[in-house]
Amino acid sequence: MSDFYSDFDPISREDWLKKVKKDLKGKSPDDVLEQTDPIEAISFSAYGMSKTDAIHTQPDIPPYVRGYKHKSNSWINNIVVSGNDAKRSNQRILHHLMNGADGLRIDLGKFSSKECDQLIKDIGFEYISTEFICRTKEQANWILSTFDSTTPCIRVDNRQSLGYDQDFINLGRNQLVDASDVQKAGGNITQELAYALHTGHETLHQLINNDISVDKAAKSIYFRLGIGSNYFFEIAKFRAFRTLWFTIVDAYSPKNKDATKAFVEAETGFLNKSLSDPHTNLLRQTTEALSAVIGGVDILTILPYNWYASDRDMKNTQRLALNIGSLLRDESYMDKVIDPSGGAYIVEQLTDSIEEKAWELFKILEKEGNTALQKRITKTRNKRVEIAKNKDITLVGINNYFNPNPAKKRWQNLPETQWGSMCILEQMIDNN
Repeated sequence: MSDFYSDFDPISREDWLKKVKKDLKGKSPDDVLEQTDPIEAISFSAYGMSKTDAIHTQPDIPPYVRGYKHKSNSWINNIVVSGNDAKRSNQRILHHLMNGADGLRIDLGKFSSKECDQLIKDIGFEYISTEFICRTKEQANWILSTFDSTTPCIRVDNRQSLGYDQDFINLGRNQLVDASDVQKAGGNITQELAYALHTGHETLHQLINNDISVDKAAKSIYFRLGIGSNYFFEIAKFRAFRTLWFTIVDAYSPKNKDATKAFVEAETGFLNKSLSDPHTNLLRQTTEALSAVIGGVDILTILPYNWYASDRDMKNTQRLALNIGSLLRDESYMDKVIDPSGGAYIVEQLTDSIEEKAWELFKILEKEGNTALQKRITKTRNKRVEIAKNKDITLVGINNYFNPNPAKKRWQNLPETQWGSMCILEQMIDNN
């Protein structure tokens, strides 16, 4: 049997560019194939060549650019549940679990401990990854009395503002670093990763100072990153983040290499969503989710596109959102191949570029704090709006190709992030 690769002669970059220049009929390959992303401020080539000095790594090998999964690329399909009626919320949760969800984020709202008992009735938490958003001390105490270390999937957001810090340390990963707010405010990938690294490092350092071992401290931290529409950049983002977080934790010399593995949830945003063109949103959410699972995330949260709509009937949109993750995993078999983008020259180059830029900004934040990030995010946000208004990019249903029969809905109750209001381009552009 012949060697497949020996049947083809290698070609140098110079020879390849000569052929390309001929096909371009005199145009410079640099002008056509060398590009700079205006939002990410990263230059890249629209082609890739093998690097002789490239380091070829394998999955589950530090620094985990190819992930730490070694049996499959499976992930948790997560849903977010909130409401004012515990019984109805419980019914919705059970309904979604029967439809394929295997992860929950439950906002406890104003529920009493008795209502919380009703909320979780008949749910097998030993099989379900769960995050609770606490609003009161009564709720926090209810969690501590209801769950223990035998249910390691429990995570608790908002616990520090209630006066709790180390109380939940034995409930698995419970120290949330939510960097998705950077994307929601209009920031770019570099800013999002730098914030996640800086805040994660602060959390790690604080826990260690409280006499918690580096292994236990690192394993209690999990990250939430947004998913943008810049497909290949997003794939590279998740790959780059794992490597950068490994670098930080490894500097503290943990005893177990598992402590250096970043646990990442990816969540879709609303920056490019349109309430007037719902079908296009499904395409956007699908490609965004695909970039996240190719990037090797642990949890995938696809929020209904009308989460912040004035008429928020989510019976169908929540089912559609959940179906995307199920279709990718159970019918497209995206869970079967670990790091399918590994070895793709352009993705590898983008990963390296994002690593470098995010690390440089991380070092600035370590010196100056998050105040150094505000102006950068505002500048990027303004750039996004300018590009969309000038139609330098086409956003179907937002700045071009409008739906002739748009849904009559409006954005409302948009949350404030620490970086400013949520950035939704449809809201900021006059379609008329």
